[in-house]
Amino acid sequence: MGPSTAPRRASAIALSLLSIAIAAYLAPRARSWVTPSTALVTAGLAIAVALAIAALWRGSPRRRALGAALLLVNTGMIACDAAGVSIAGASIGPAPYALLIAAASAVAGAGILLRRRGARWLGLGLAAAGAVSTGLNLSQWMMAGLLDGTSWAMCIWCLGSLVVVTSLTGGDVAGADRLAAHEQVWTRRDPLVRWMRAATLSAIAATPMLLIYAWGQDHAVAQVKAAAPLLAGVLAVGALLGARGLVLGGVLLALGAVGLAAVSALAVWLAPADGGSRVAVYFLAFWVPAAACGLGCGVALALRAAGAAAPLPRR
Repeated sequence: MGPSTAPRRASAIALSLLSIAIAAYLAPRARSWVTPSTALVTAGLAIAVALAIAALWRGSPRRRALGAALLLVNTGMIACDAAGVSIAGASIGPAPYALLIAAASAVAGAGILLRRRGARWLGLGLAAAGAVSTGLNLSQWMMAGLLDGTSWAMCIWCLGSLVVVTSLTGGDVAGADRLAAHEQVWTRRDPLVRWMRAATLSAIAATPMLLIYAWGQDHAVAQVKAAAPLLAGVLAVGALLGARGLVLGGVLLALGAVGLAAVSALAVWLAPADGGSRVAVYFLAFWVPAAACGLGCGVALALRAAGAAAPLPRR
């Protein structure tokens, strides 16, 4: 058994157990959510979960195609919803936000099929944000004993996002990426490389959560709503440049981390009394890790600039 086998098989077992738990939650009151379209989506996801578990157990790097397919299906479902043909039964957010997620999912899915590392990271960040956000919301539904079309949609998004994450992670999948010359830096075992990778991935996950806070969140702090779109833009550009191995990307991610720390503090300090604190805690689950990784990247860059570590190729 190789060094990567145990984590992969642990992921396969965890995905199996989670699937069983979700099925046990949905099955008793299936009449509250079953329609022809939801039944079709549920069956399709069940097949995807089975394929993902088998691919993880065998260690097949071709599972990246499954992750790409689910991202493209997500784009199609959002497009159908925008056209008035509701499949999921619940919207992921306001129209501008949904269209951005659909476009990003399409870019990620196509790029993953072309084995581009930046596209795989984009898909990973989007899926991680989707899994955590729907998982947090779904836990509230479960604790309240609710089961309806919305809770079914959250189950599908959460489980589907986790399938994407498990399909796009692992050394075997990363080893199949086609790296351009400027992306060879990611093969180095270096603290700055690790911090930039973590900052890039966490920024991708935090960016959509800034946008949904600004465009569709009740009980939001006005100052944070105003700053969030600009900060999301800084993180998006930083992640794009960071994925290309550019030092400027790391600088923007570090600056964005300072902004994330500031809006996180404001979201808690100025939270409205009627549910604002609970909303703030929900978004901190995305913003605080991205801030920590971005600040770590900034420190690593500063140490590099001061000559405290061996230099990386400048780009």
